[in-house]
Amino acid sequence: MAQRERYGVDAPGVVAAMLALGAVFAAAAWPVAAGLSSLVGTTVGVLAAVVLGCYALSFWVATGWMVIGSLWGKRRAWNRLLDAAGLCGGERVLEVGPGRGQVLTVAARRLTTGRAVGVDVWRAKDQAGNGPQALVDNLTAAGVAGRVDVVTGDMRRLPFPSGSFDLALACLAVHNLPAADQAVALTEILRVLAPGGRLILLDFRRTDHFAAVLRESGARDVVRGRRRWFNYPPVRVVTAAKGPDGTSAENLDGRSRPAASSPGIDARHAGDRGRSLVE
Repeated sequence: MAQRERYGVDAPGVVAAMLALGAVFAAAAWPVAAGLSSLVGTTVGVLAAVVLGCYALSFWVATGWMVIGSLWGKRRAWNRLLDAAGLCGGERVLEVGPGRGQVLTVAARRLTTGRAVGVDVWRAKDQAGNGPQALVDNLTAAGVAGRVDVVTGDMRRLPFPSGSFDLALACLAVHNLPAADQAVALTEILRVLAPGGRLILLDFRRTDHFAAVLRESGARDVVRGRRRWFNYPPVRVVTAAKGPDGTSAENLDGRSRPAASSPGIDARHAGDRGRSLVE
């Protein structure tokens, strides 16, 4: 039987905690309602039960939302983002924090002569069953293992020369770092991008700070998009370009500006012009 891709659930500890909290509120609804009804009246008891039931329901809805986002919504979002990016197939692509490889697989399927690299420290609390072998297994099942290198490393100290990549991706990864280290990681990602290379970052926390850091670090055409609701908590996309000194890189919202850039990443298909990555 052919191996299937298995990507697991993001933040499994958070998912388990929300399920448990929902169960606690649901279990408490009846005894609390009965106790209050005997003490202060049925109306108060019923209202308390309704409130506790609503809390339970909210936790369970958020749990389902997170699971659906992990298993389906994230892939759908990245398919759209990378379709809009107009990859030609020859790019050098880096993903920091790929986990079990759902986004990296989406990117690798668009490569022909190009190559992708996934760099992670493989923390189990970030994704269920996280580890390099799980990533390799999924890449193999997807038929793209031959286009991808798997590296154990820290996004704050990427083990690559400057200018190594045309495109860098980060999906729900940078927020896992201590706040003081997030700027270090973003400037390191910019360092390994080639002139004209681009960054696509998706996260739910501190994206305004990420955009500010990228601007201060010299990135061009930094755009922070609207909220996207496929995931819980809702996320935003931040895009940026590394432009050559003295010129402007192509704007990632689809408006062309004159710029020298690395081959491959800048050669967009005409049909992709005008499509915004952050819409």
